[in-house]
Amino acid sequence: MKLHRPKHNWCYYAFGSISLCMIMRDSAKTLSRCLDSVRGLVSEIIIVDTGSVDNSVNIARSYGAQVYSDPWQNDFARPRNIGIEKARGQWILIMDPDETISKKDHIKVKTLTQIKKYDAFLLTTFNYGPFSRDPKYKIIPNGKDPTGKFPGYTPSTKTRFFRNGLGIKFEGCWHELVDWYIIRHKLLMAKSPVPVHHWNHEIAQVSMLHKRQFYLRMGEKKVGQWPRSGKAHWELAVAEMAHKYFYRAHNSILKAIQYGFDGKDQFFALARCYRELGNKPLADFSFEKATCHLFPSLTHIDPQKKTLSRLTAQP
Repeated sequence: MKLHRPKHNWCYYAFGSISLCMIMRDSAKTLSRCLDSVRGLVSEIIIVDTGSVDNSVNIARSYGAQVYSDPWQNDFARPRNIGIEKARGQWILIMDPDETISKKDHIKVKTLTQIKKYDAFLLTTFNYGPFSRDPKYKIIPNGKDPTGKFPGYTPSTKTRFFRNGLGIKFEGCWHELVDWYIIRHKLLMAKSPVPVHHWNHEIAQVSMLHKRQFYLRMGEKKVGQWPRSGKAHWELAVAEMAHKYFYRAHNSILKAIQYGFDGKDQFFALARCYRELGNKPLADFSFEKATCHLFPSLTHIDPQKKTLSRLTAQP
């Protein structure tokens, strides 16, 4: 006997199963919103809890989530990789408890599982917050974010959706990513139009001082793990500048530049460090270097403007 399926539902049977993997700690204020947003999209929810003392675990279990405990060890990649190991879906979706995916985008995510060419997909996160002078900040035309609170967002793009069973794992104790693993193993990835919505200014779980101290510790640990990573030295420099440790930050930025992390942001930050340290000539020099990155067609008569030699001097 031939079976007849409804025409409007035919593609459902070709979709791959999706495991949502996330880590959390004291996320009770935002967790329900996150899990509501993926209801009907994912086939299982894997959550690794790093030490919640609020009602997060009970909320997660009420949604049918598998919750595993892994006490915090100053390493974001560790609990994320534990979650990946537990997942049984054909595809893995990475999210955090203060994020959502729009219901209207569910079909777009499901369709990604039908694309055989790629092993992973980059998703852009819309980081909603107050108006910012950051050049990356995007104003939402004729409206605000889904909560109606913020006028715009800062986008950031990284791999969040990938095939299970390929050994893909997170690397880096802080600002952890799977992208390095994917690139190193030459897996194919593409960018997806599906956004992830994130409210990083919505709820202050801890004080700004606590955050700054935490980021400094994590930055120091990451540099210890990857001493030749320009990105790691830059992340540490940002944390040091937040503490106004400008001499330390100046050294970290120079290391970042030495290892190839040498964009306009690094030179503008270096200029600020030199200004704070009272070295106006090097502050001006660094500012001009940053300007060169903004406007590559500019030329300098002074050949030193094209080198880093003067930046090796002590402030």
